[in-house]
Amino acid sequence: MRPAKNIEKLIKNTDIDTNARMDNAVLKDVIKAFENSKKEKSAAMPNIWRIIMKSKMTKLATAVVIIITILGGVNFWPSDGSGNGKWWLGPPAAWGQEILESLESVKAIVYRQRAFKVRDYGSDTMGSLWERRYAATDRYRSDVYDDSNNIVIMQWTLPDGEGYTKYKVWTEYQCYTKKPEKTPPFYDNVMGSLRRYVSFLDRASKILGTETFEGRECIGFEISPGLYGNFTVTRTTHIWFDVETKLPVRIVRYGIETSYDPGSTLTLIHDQFDYYAEVPADMFTLQIPEGFVNAEPDEIIAARKGEMIFADVPEELRDEIVSALKEVQTVVYQEHLEWTTADGDNHTYGPRNMYLARNSWREDSSKWESPQKKKWYVIEKGDHDAVSFDFNEQKFRLIETIVNFTNKTYSVVTHKGASRHRHPMDRILFLAGLVNQADRVLENAEIEGIECFGVEVSANKYGDNSPNDKHRMWFDIETKLPVRMEFEYWQSDGKTKSVKVRDQFQWDPELPEEIFVPIIQEGFELIDTSDK
Repeated sequence: MRPAKNIEKLIKNTDIDTNARMDNAVLKDVIKAFENSKKEKSAAMPNIWRIIMKSKMTKLATAVVIIITILGGVNFWPSDGSGNGKWWLGPPAAWGQEILESLESVKAIVYRQRAFKVRDYGSDTMGSLWERRYAATDRYRSDVYDDSNNIVIMQWTLPDGEGYTKYKVWTEYQCYTKKPEKTPPFYDNVMGSLRRYVSFLDRASKILGTETFEGRECIGFEISPGLYGNFTVTRTTHIWFDVETKLPVRIVRYGIETSYDPGSTLTLIHDQFDYYAEVPADMFTLQIPEGFVNAEPDEIIAARKGEMIFADVPEELRDEIVSALKEVQTVVYQEHLEWTTADGDNHTYGPRNMYLARNSWREDSSKWESPQKKKWYVIEKGDHDAVSFDFNEQKFRLIETIVNFTNKTYSVVTHKGASRHRHPMDRILFLAGLVNQADRVLENAEIEGIECFGVEVSANKYGDNSPNDKHRMWFDIETKLPVRMEFEYWQSDGKTKSVKVRDQFQWDPELPEEIFVPIIQEGFELIDTSDK
């Protein structure tokens, strides 16, 4: 198998040369300002923030005091020496401490969390759920919304005597839980994370320049994994500060791996920050809808789905299969459908020949060895700018070309944003990721002359699928790559059992580039060209 090529980075600078020159210039200014600060420390301007924060009256003040102090024209932030107010060009040890002291004045914080899914294949998509988090020094709340802005989960951690009680409500399952919570409220974790990010700024790998987010001018910093020391973080973080209030406005963490979808990583975004010097009284009001039962959602799901069975599958097996698949650059295989009617008749439809590359694929359907349809799918996946990344799917295009040999027509459709057409390899990776959820391990078998091991997984292990729907997968014992994949399901009539089969896999064959270029034969009529 050929070594895998590096997956093209989604996040990179639009003009590398220009940004590199800007970064070098900025870093030179920082070094110069830092050297000047060591030679001569200014004693003319007292630390106004520290003086104000020593006052008990000020500690009890509202956000108006913060505005007067920070925005009222008193500039105690270090400058770059040119008087242009670019405090981030001063010594980080000075302005970093000022940011930490600003955070100490915050008594409550509200922000949004979203997850952007970056796929190895196909469309990158914003997660269907997002979360609004509310944190104070002694209590916490979060509301999880679906993509229609309906609340699906509510959670509170509230003081209860000497400890805390954690409440969680699931609207889908109409249930809630109430449990004692020994750990302190989430506020400490939130503020601790913000303070930790600030402490890393003196080692930031890059100053990202200024950008506008939520109507605020911000300065951004990139923190690379290698700068965290012993702190176990393996991903790059971008953090943006309001240039006036010096408080965080946007935090983006890239490359977060997930256990449930090996074909993608998550980019986690924290934004829409609101800071409070006092806690609004109605921010943490407990709300449990009438009629909701005190039960775990797993109990409700188990009652709906029945008892789950799990086979004893080695933990490392899934990772070995996923790693082998991620090295693959091209794939060829066949798909066909088998079904058995209520009277016992067996039928077969297909086959369909599949040709897959990283950013394109092709499907050839035939009947009695005569071509019926050819479909080409070509992905145009624009690069997202690391600085002004708005995390939407509009830079994704999927060009679908369908040639119908039966009526001699063709169509070309451009799908924008999240496409309903999943890259076939994305689906194969998802199914392979279910190996550790197997109901049972199948007996080893020789398939297409290859010694294979196999597993069977009930489809109700994910989603709301029927327990009668099953995946069976066989893998090459040596390479850990799929040899045959089956999906058995019942048609809506409840009488016809169907099996979708993928087999005759060829992994990393040499495929000419023209195999993914649509060919329209002379005389074929164009019937549809549109954007969706």
